[in-house]
Amino acid sequence: MATISDLLARGTRARVFRAGIDPVQLYVSIAALSYFYLSNAYTLSTIFGRDLCAPKAKDERIAHVVDLVCGALAP
Repeated sequence: MATISDLLARGTRARVFRAGIDPVQLYVSIAALSYFYLSNAYTLSTIFGRDLCAPKAKDERIAHVVDLVCGALAP
């Protein structure tokens, strides 16, 4: 948590991140966005008829999560 707290503080000072972000909530959100996808990839692949385990699908997921998190951090 110290690393995330420090990163958030530096980003806030640089006006890259908005103030008031709870590092624990941020960590839990990033973990949830990642874990759910990976732990359910086979089931979701069947439901949606897409191979979510394919490298391209994983790259798309990473890009999407980065966009979501960066959007939440933006001032």
